[in-house]
Amino acid sequence: MENFEKQFIQFLEDGNDQAAFAMLYESYWEKLFFYVVKVLQSKEESIDIVQETFIALWEQREHLSNVAALKSYLFAIARYKSLLYIRRNIHRRDYLNSLTTFLIRYEQSPEELMIGDELEEIIEDEVQRFPAKMRTIFTMSREENLSHKEIASKLHISDKTVKKQISNSLKLLRLKINNHYLPLLFLFLIDT
Repeated sequence: MENFEKQFIQFLEDGNDQAAFAMLYESYWEKLFFYVVKVLQSKEESIDIVQETFIALWEQREHLSNVAALKSYLFAIARYKSLLYIRRNIHRRDYLNSLTTFLIRYEQSPEELMIGDELEEIIEDEVQRFPAKMRTIFTMSREENLSHKEIASKLHISDKTVKKQISNSLKLLRLKINNHYLPLLFLFLIDT
């Protein structure tokens, strides 16, 4: 046990808890912060974790005389708190990352939105003009997001028939849409 740790334990035994923790806080706050920020990659979250670490230590202060290596114990609490934070927030972080990606990827100007709406209208009109079987297959593929196998199974037809019908429907759509809308058509068909 280091001299500092002995002095800390002595303060605790003498009933001078606040002075002991002030000394401990001053000595280890910055070291803990840099340790936790390496794990979490966020200054704000790391500050919270370091504070929670000291709170946990404060709550266990009556049992600290049994701790052999105070510094190791303090870093173990910080590591545990960091990992617990990651486990609790991993889904939120994934959600925020995917939301940010979505917003960046799909940020469109009003003109692009208007063209997109107009294109969707043209496609919907054309799809309504398809023969019934082709319309059903196209709708199941693009709106219900069913695979070729799933469509074939539901309609009791072969995979090749589904592929052919989708191919034919896309050819018809390409013919109906002028060159100005062609790039947007590919985006629409890929994204849906």
